[in-house]
Amino acid sequence: MEDSVDETESVKRYNQYKLDFRRQQLQDFFLQHKDQEWFRSKYHPDDITARKTESLAALKTRLGVFLFLLDNNWLENMSLDMEHAPAIIKLLDAGTHRLLPHCCWHLAKGILGNEFRQQTNKHVFFPSQDGEEESKQNGEEKDEDEEEKKDEEDEEEEEEEEKTTKKVKRRKERGKEREEAPAKPRPLHLTTSLFIRSIPPEVSKEEITALCRRYPGFLRVALSDPQPERRFFRRCWVTFDRSVNIKETCWNLQNIRLRDCELAPVVNRDLCRRVRTVNGLTHHKPVVRNDIRLSARLVHSLDQKGELWVGQVRSTDSTNPVLKNITDYLIEEVSAEEEELTGASGGGDSGDAKDPASSSEVTVETDEKLLKVLDRLLLYLRLVHSVDYYNFCEYPAEDEMPHRCGLIHVRGPLPVAKITAAEVSEHQKMCEERLAPLLSPSETLSEEDAARLGKKEPEQEVEKFLSANTQELSKDKWLCPLSGKKFKAPEFVRKHILNKHGDKVSAVRQEVVFFNNFLLDAKRPALPENKPLPPPAQATPPGMPGFPGQSPQQQSLLGYPPGVRPPMPGFPGGGPPYPPNQFGGGRGNYDNFRGHLGGGGGGGGGGGFPGKQRNSRGVRGDPRSIIEYRDLDAPDDLDFF
Repeated sequence: MEDSVDETESVKRYNQYKLDFRRQQLQDFFLQHKDQEWFRSKYHPDDITARKTESLAALKTRLGVFLFLLDNNWLENMSLDMEHAPAIIKLLDAGTHRLLPHCCWHLAKGILGNEFRQQTNKHVFFPSQDGEEESKQNGEEKDEDEEEKKDEEDEEEEEEEEKTTKKVKRRKERGKEREEAPAKPRPLHLTTSLFIRSIPPEVSKEEITALCRRYPGFLRVALSDPQPERRFFRRCWVTFDRSVNIKETCWNLQNIRLRDCELAPVVNRDLCRRVRTVNGLTHHKPVVRNDIRLSARLVHSLDQKGELWVGQVRSTDSTNPVLKNITDYLIEEVSAEEEELTGASGGGDSGDAKDPASSSEVTVETDEKLLKVLDRLLLYLRLVHSVDYYNFCEYPAEDEMPHRCGLIHVRGPLPVAKITAAEVSEHQKMCEERLAPLLSPSETLSEEDAARLGKKEPEQEVEKFLSANTQELSKDKWLCPLSGKKFKAPEFVRKHILNKHGDKVSAVRQEVVFFNNFLLDAKRPALPENKPLPPPAQATPPGMPGFPGQSPQQQSLLGYPPGVRPPMPGFPGGGPPYPPNQFGGGRGNYDNFRGHLGGGGGGGGGGGFPGKQRNSRGVRGDPRSIIEYRDLDAPDDLDFF
């Protein structure tokens, strides 16, 4: 930099350099990943449209499942607490059944409707149709047996009687066996799956689907979002029917390579605890009212994002039933006038001002009516939008995962001790902070910030494309490299490209939209930033040497005080508890430069290793010996003890 540049100009140039570097970094990242499936599905205009259509269709299917369960009173007595865990699992399984494309739509009206009321601790199964046929056959066989018995009484021949009695016995035995054999259930909601830890970013979902489709029982493939810290590799779940031998399928896929990458699948275990608990403070009435407010906002926001209830989903109305009269439960009622007249409102001010938290201890207050309203909102979020409210998260691409309605978090047991107002307010604040990403719409950059980072204009990029494909060969001779034709003027080349190569011009405009979609995303993927090196370890204070990599707590567990080193292996005894050179170690105190090994075994008083043996670097792990500079006239260290 020139000497004439002042500080203000240098700062300005440095900021411009950082901005140019950032622009180039974004452009390079776009060019590196623009052909990969995960990147195109997020930002390419054609793929965005297809993905949005698919997600909206899946969302409306889930909405239909919820409305079916609501109309058939599946949610009537449902409570999201651990006591109702079997019923909650049954409800999730029923929702999974309805999501199946070949599902029987009489789910709650017939067999399962009675089971849900009577046996809430069993999973949902579809009984096979063979049971009804077998019962009919058993009835017909009993009628035949009675007729044959009457015929046997009329017949007099012994041979015919023996034959008929044998037939009767055989048929009775068959009937008993069929009656004893239970109807085989069909657990359609149960699946089995394989897990693949690393899928390269260049491998598409269609390639994995085509590979796994060759094996029996294949259902679907799910891919996670890429991980920048792992070179944008993705995780994969391949779902199969429950009836297949998943270990055999896993073994067959072990040695298969896909684009020079081994899949190395493993069998994915079933979910061990589908219903999990959170803090029992969620039973408290003020917390429940706050949860109703937040969940109602979340339902409204996600419905708008998913374009639900815009038109008439059902013929009766076009409003969400879970939000009906929701404001009645958000308004808090207090007896302010009565408290003012009785003087109760001022009684709280006379308490101990030094400890307000202890003076505001309250017992957990529950309201079953509010809990019922809240549970309906939370089940709507879980079944329709795949949002687990009490876990403050959304399960992405749940329709493609092995479990389409897997986990849910519910309220834990009531707190035994009293709670304070500070705990309640802290819990409510935490809920709002953790739900903020779900409540806020997708963040996009402002036009000003986008222009600074290099937002492209379609017409300017088209002009650049036309200029790049107009080459001057000589005077009055111009070439179009797209077709190889020559023209007398650049205007003719331009006209030729616009008329004959309109698809390439459209591709340029589409590429501009593609790049701008990536640029405008405030949460766009990027290369992981280089983490700064960890700060150097703090120097051990004088007189407190210790093992490298061990805290004082760890050293004390060995039976020695934090400042005392245990004896080195292979040498008997241990050094004194005082640090090395406490009484001066040689002229110039050279031992200070020999490391910390003198602290535990240095000196001869404790039976440790004397002389140069204490300069061993075994603990440091460095095989090189220390070069010593020692005054030959100085007395030996042992003379001081």
